[in-house]
This record gives sequence, structure tokens and C-alpha cells, in this order.
Amino acid sequence: MKPILHIIALALPLWGQGNLLHAQSLKDIFFKMPQELCPALSEYNRLELIDNQKNNKPMQTRNVFKTFSKMEALTDDYAHLVVSKNSEKTIKLLNRSEEPPIIMVISTVFADSIPDASVSFYTTEWQPLDAARFVSAPTSKDFRHISVNPETNELTITTHYPLSLRFNNCDQPQKPHPLTNTYRWSADEARFIHQD
Repeated sequence: MKPILHIIALALPLWGQGNLLHAQSLKDIFFKMPQELCPALSEYNRLELIDNQKNNKPMQTRNVFKTFSKMEALTDDYAHLVVSKNSEKTIKLLNRSEEPPIIMVISTVFADSIPDASVSFYTTEWQPLDAARFVSAPTSKDFRHISVNPETNELTITTHYPLSLRFNNCDQPQKPHPLTNTYRWSADEARFIHQD
């Protein structure tokens, strides 16, 4: 009987640590984000944004480039950060059935107001994961706008073609229609599924 009690006593702290990993909020994860993923924000800047929210202050900070970064939304599983006038980051914590959640980061830069975005995935310890495991995004390398709905976890990728099309010997450039793909997150399959 005593050996069983010893095993249970040893296992309880490990079990608790596993549950803590599952229960981490995005605020904790955001604070631990490596600076190379967002060079403009130091650890102090990230802490200031979180503290400002706790103290009902504007969620902004003077970043390492001496300009202001502003957190427009920060919840336990979603964050939208305006890093500068030309860049934004959206971070979403995605749950998986019986597995630790993963972090999705959408990084957007703007060139003459045209968004160009990329999406990447990480463990809750900020270890990079292969994006192809979670979403089969369009292969085009043209400008993209990527967004996620924080309530439904629906991912939308809109591709904007930078080239103007000319046809029928017309001198007037014709704008092509942007191509939009929508994906729904499946916790059971631990990936985004394309919506037809």
C-alpha cells in the first residue's frame, strides 16, 4: 500500500504541471514571447501592456524604437497588437482535443496601405511548428490579408494580386477580384479545415 501512495505523491505535482500548461492564458504566453518574434517590444513593454489593462489604463507602450505600440484587444485567448503604423500582430490560442493548445500568430505589414500577412504556429513554449500541419494556405506569394475571428476561430485569407490586368486592347487597367479562402478550426483534428 505504501509504494502506491508514494507513486501517487510523486505523480501529483507532475499532473498539476501538465494542467497548468493547458490552463495558461494568452496574457502569460504573450509575456513570455521571445523578442525576436516582435523586435519592437521588450519584455518590459509586454509587461507594461498587460499591467495597463489590469489598471484600466490605455494599453500602449513606448517601444524599443521610441514609437508607440498599442494593444487593441487582449483576452485569455486572443490579442490584437498594433506594433507600428506599418505593422500588426494578431495572436490566437487554439485548443486541441486532449492536447496542449497551440499559438497562432498572424504578422501583417502594410506597404502603401496594402496588407501583406503571414501565419505561423507555435507551442505554448514558443517552439515553432510547421504551419502546413494546421492550414493548407493558398500557395500564391501575392499580397495577403489574414484575419481570425476570436469568437468562432474562423481564419480568412484574402489574396490581393498586385498586377493590373489589361484585356480587349483596353488601356484602362482592370483590378482583379481578390480571392478569399475561409477555414474553420477543428479541435478534434487539430487543424484548420477549408470551407467551400
